[in-house]
Amino acid sequence: MLARGLDRQRRGTSYVVRTTLSLCVVILLIAIAALVWKARRSEHRKPSANAGGTVLPGQTVSRPPEAPPPPPTVGRPNRIREVLQEGKTYEVITTAELTGPVRDKDWGLQTTVNLAYKAEMVMHRKIEKNDGRQVIELRAIKSARMLKATSALEMEWVLHKPGILALGLLETALGGTGEVTEVADGLLKELIRVIEQVAEQQMNLKAKAMLDSLSGKTVRITYEDGRGVVELQPVGCSLTEEERDFLFASAVITDAFLLPDQQSKPGDVWDVDGAAFADLLPPSWRGVPRGKISIRRGEDFEEDGRKYARLQCYQGTIRVDATDESRTRLASLTPRGEVKYNITAGHVESAELTAVGSMEEASRDHLLFEARFETQPKVRLTYFCRIVNPR
Repeated sequence: MLARGLDRQRRGTSYVVRTTLSLCVVILLIAIAALVWKARRSEHRKPSANAGGTVLPGQTVSRPPEAPPPPPTVGRPNRIREVLQEGKTYEVITTAELTGPVRDKDWGLQTTVNLAYKAEMVMHRKIEKNDGRQVIELRAIKSARMLKATSALEMEWVLHKPGILALGLLETALGGTGEVTEVADGLLKELIRVIEQVAEQQMNLKAKAMLDSLSGKTVRITYEDGRGVVELQPVGCSLTEEERDFLFASAVITDAFLLPDQQSKPGDVWDVDGAAFADLLPPSWRGVPRGKISIRRGEDFEEDGRKYARLQCYQGTIRVDATDESRTRLASLTPRGEVKYNITAGHVESAELTAVGSMEEASRDHLLFEARFETQPKVRLTYFCRIVNPR
């Protein structure tokens, strides 16, 4: 009887093993089928995107019907001429910093790590025409680069002036020149400090530097008040469908939205459409901001013989939706801080905004499992502008 009992136990165990192995094989086959289906779907999409969306060098493309709604109408030609003066070239530097814990879920496995992300874009904007209704701008994106690091350790960026970022040193590893307007070692020192801590504590650090696809490209942008960007013409380069759509969402006359009436008085308040903040966000985000931000004009002041208006972002939320066929990408920000408007020169000279945000990215083409990225980071946005060919 003991032998028969052991035999039944072996048969039972064997049955469990066979069932488990069979289940594993089935799951594996389904997962392989999912990967093959995804690959074929991607291959099926690529020819259509390349054939229908690419804008060739010198080709002029008009605003498509499916483009997002344009920014509001300013309706004041003199104001538009003030903020982007014909014949002048404006150098603009924007940065974005995000830090905070990230919940990353991929194929059923979820981990929580600390994220440190930084992006910088440097561009020259030559105003070829501005009659107060139509603006033609030659926009040269000198560089657009990003650095993303994740670690079990909590990381913070070293705060410094707008436009000073050491990513130019990392750009050489990606085939670039490494040349930037200004370079500081603050970022690299911070990374070295984190890496040393990681080495000491045997923590895992992953860092990746990359260039945005718009880096190094030049495009002629035609903007009309009330209609937004109506035409694009790449100069010496081509534009992908995604890049084209991103540039069609450009606010262009951002300064006229942030300070619609230069004759307003300290204490006056007004709402600004979220679309006006499109050019303050990193190009890698690609989405169009929506919502409203309330601005209060503070006390005017003078600095180095120039007059300034202090504009305070004190209320409101903007939301960015960059969802496409394959993934959901959503962000929400509540920017607070100060915009420094140079009354003498007629443009926004600098801005520093901080925000608590939420971001979510999730795949939409997995059959069995989802890939999801969620975070509620601390965000810091900076903007700096100067005229590089004053007359």
